[in-house]
Amino acid sequence: MHLFDVLPVWLTLLVVLSIIFLSVWGGISFARKRKRKHVEDDAPINTLVGASLALFAFILAFTFGMASNRFDARKAYLLEEVNSIETTWLRADLIAEPHRSAVRALLRDYVALRIEFRDQIEKADQVVAASNKIQTQIWSHVNQIIAQSNRNDAYNALFIDAVNAMFDDQTKRVTVGVEFRIPIMIWCTLLVLSMLSMFAVGYLFGKGDKPNWNIILALCLGFAAVILVIVDLDSVRGTIQLNQQPLLDMYERIAPK
Repeated sequence: MHLFDVLPVWLTLLVVLSIIFLSVWGGISFARKRKRKHVEDDAPINTLVGASLALFAFILAFTFGMASNRFDARKAYLLEEVNSIETTWLRADLIAEPHRSAVRALLRDYVALRIEFRDQIEKADQVVAASNKIQTQIWSHVNQIIAQSNRNDAYNALFIDAVNAMFDDQTKRVTVGVEFRIPIMIWCTLLVLSMLSMFAVGYLFGKGDKPNWNIILALCLGFAAVILVIVDLDSVRGTIQLNQQPLLDMYERIAPK
C-alpha cells in the first residue's frame, strides 16, 4: 500500500494544489523582498523560468507515460487471464471424468474469487493465497491425469498448456497490478521540480507591480490536475479503474446453468 492508496482523491488534490500554490506564493514573496533592495535584469529570470518549466513538463510527461503504460498492461493482462481461464475451461472437455468436473468446479471458484474481491485491494494477499491453493488443487489433477496408464498424451498436452498459461497470467496480473508502481524516487523528483518551477514562476510574477491571482490559480489547478491523473492511474484504489466486465461475462458463461 502506497501513500496515495490511503489518501482519498479529494485530499490528494488538496495536498498537491496546496504545495503548488504555496510554492508560487513563496516565489512572489521572495521577489517582492528582493525588489526593495536590488534591481535585476529580467532576461536571465525569464530564461530560468522557461528552463525550469520545460524540465518540469518533461518529468510530468515521463511519469504520466509510466503510469499510462502500466494501466494499459493491466488491461492487457486482464484480457489474457480471462482468455486463458476460458481456454482451460473448454479444454477440460478433453480430459476424462472425474477430473473434468472437478477442474471445472475449481475454475468457477477461481473466477468467483476475482469477482468477489475486485473492489477490495486491501485483501489482495488473501485472494492470491486462495488462488494459489486452487492452482495447487488443479495441478494435483494434472499429476493424476499424467499418471494414468491409458492417457491420451496429445489431448492432455493441450489441457496442461492451458493450465500453465492460466497460472502465468495470474503472476503477470499480480506483479504489474500490485507490485510494479512508480518508484518513490520519481515521485520525490516530481515533487521537488514542481516546487522549484512553481517558485520560479511565482518569482517572475512577483517582479511585476501586481500579480494576477486568477492566472496563478488557473496555473496551479492545471498542474495539480495533471499530477492527480498520474496519481490516479498509478493507484490501485483510484477512480480510474479497469473495466471488469470481461471477467463477469466469462463467469456467466462458465457458471452452472
